[in-house]
Amino acid sequence: MAARVPQAFIDDLLERTDLVELVQRHVPLKKSGNEFSACCPFHSEKTPSFFVSPKKQFYHCFGCGAHGTAISFLMEHENLSFPEAVAQLAEWAGVEVPREVGGTDVEPIARLLEALEEAARFYTDQLRLAPEAIDYLKRRGIDGNTARDFALGWAPAGTDLLARALGTRFDADTLVAAGLVARRDDGRLRDRFRARIVFPIRDRRGRVTGFGGRLIQPGEPKYLNSPESAVFHKSQTIYGLFEARKAETRLGELVVTEGYMDVVGLARAGFRRAVACMGTALTRSHLDLLFRQVPRLILCFDGDEAGRRAAWRALEQALPVVQGVREIRVLFLPEGDDPDSLVLREGLDGWQRRLAASSVLSETFVRLLAERYALDTAEGRSQCAHAAVTLISTVTDPLFRTQLCDLIAERTQTPRNQIEAMLTRPGAETPSHPATVRADRPEVGGSEGRKAPNQLWSALLARIIQLPQEQWAEPGIERLVATGGRAPDILRAILERIEANPGISTARLLEQFRSEAYFPRLMALASSPLQDEDPKLSRRIALDSAQRLFQEHCRNRIRALSSMTGEQLNQQAIDELRRLQSLLAQGEGLRHPGD
Repeated sequence: MAARVPQAFIDDLLERTDLVELVQRHVPLKKSGNEFSACCPFHSEKTPSFFVSPKKQFYHCFGCGAHGTAISFLMEHENLSFPEAVAQLAEWAGVEVPREVGGTDVEPIARLLEALEEAARFYTDQLRLAPEAIDYLKRRGIDGNTARDFALGWAPAGTDLLARALGTRFDADTLVAAGLVARRDDGRLRDRFRARIVFPIRDRRGRVTGFGGRLIQPGEPKYLNSPESAVFHKSQTIYGLFEARKAETRLGELVVTEGYMDVVGLARAGFRRAVACMGTALTRSHLDLLFRQVPRLILCFDGDEAGRRAAWRALEQALPVVQGVREIRVLFLPEGDDPDSLVLREGLDGWQRRLAASSVLSETFVRLLAERYALDTAEGRSQCAHAAVTLISTVTDPLFRTQLCDLIAERTQTPRNQIEAMLTRPGAETPSHPATVRADRPEVGGSEGRKAPNQLWSALLARIIQLPQEQWAEPGIERLVATGGRAPDILRAILERIEANPGISTARLLEQFRSEAYFPRLMALASSPLQDEDPKLSRRIALDSAQRLFQEHCRNRIRALSSMTGEQLNQQAIDELRRLQSLLAQGEGLRHPGD
């Protein structure tokens, strides 16, 4: 079992690291109130929107949404893994990284990567010996330099040629785990890729983590990807991203296409800003990954019915992640064409003109709705408005949301206040995308206003995470923790870390949860704006949110108990019902001191 870095060492390392000094090594910072600002190192901009907080030891960009700790900064800016980022900080701090037993087994992963690199070399060598593959690439407009830049290769038709070539250096288990071969029923190995053009897929550090293969003769499947493995995850992989970053150090936009040949063909024409998903539909994870690289994306879709369906699915994923300077445009291609064929026929200038004529996301939103619903009838306009509201309810940027409401009100001939009323009706979805969650401010001490529970949780957790030096051991919060459930359990874990580490910074607190599934949510809450609140006001808002959440829990429990009948409604249930009703009736008894 491999060694892992002890959490205590990571805590100490973050205490020794000054995030301001670390960021200053890469981008000049200027004092801005209690923080430091700069033009964001993660996306192109002219006006500074990137801020570093010395107190929190946390950075956040209001433009592209990038945020994190010193470890996160090195991982994103330098394309380092978590262990590599820790090792880099340790080297600068002049300390050695200790190890303890347990955690991810690093050695087998290193062997997988070695096997994949060796396979990539095997495939490129085989391409030189395959005239039919070379002829195919030439017919597609791919020259030798482009093939070299993307390390294109050829998987020969033999059953186990790769297995035998790599078998002297790697055992069968490693080759299977890397997705290079499969075991037959008789135990023998069979190459996964055969008689295909092979496209190595690289991570952001340039390491081969998998392959895509394309048949050049009739057959199925035409495209084949490496299977999921310890180093290859299709939902988190973008083909061509490494090559695009290598070609242009300061990317302003990326064009998202459907396939490998689109990326390679555009590169051959001189366009090096194209990427592709791994044969899967575009997801929010893909979009978040891409928006960490650039502020603008252009999504390409076929002009046929399948392309329209793909665009609709992408629209559903894209609306929640558009915020600030993030921009998404959509390009529908002529039916029967793809970027590869277009750039061959029209040249680079023709391709650039098509990109310039692409539609902004809001126009595509209205266009796709208009294609689905008959806007010349009252019924069609009503159906369109309801469908639009369902999508708009997922939008997290308030300004973008307002603009979409205006557009739909105009196109469906519906008063704008009715569109807004539909958005705020009970049961309407509340935005909760982790990358853009807001620390909503309830009316302190005022009437209910009935904030949604997830907004109240955001208000509470954001302030505890951003002000961990405050005293949070309050009866109202302890009462909420005792209700149990996922959110209260996360709150309990945060409070336990704060109690065990007096004076802990936001960054140190966050790093204790890096291995948890909800870590991105906590990171987003740490970067949510508190509107320059003073600590006293933040404290009141947090405690007020805890009180309201507890009251909501009481109401829900009362409803459940009140619906019990017969034997279910025993004396214990009756006593609990009376106690909860008494707590709610007291009202002021639930309020925190100082109200």
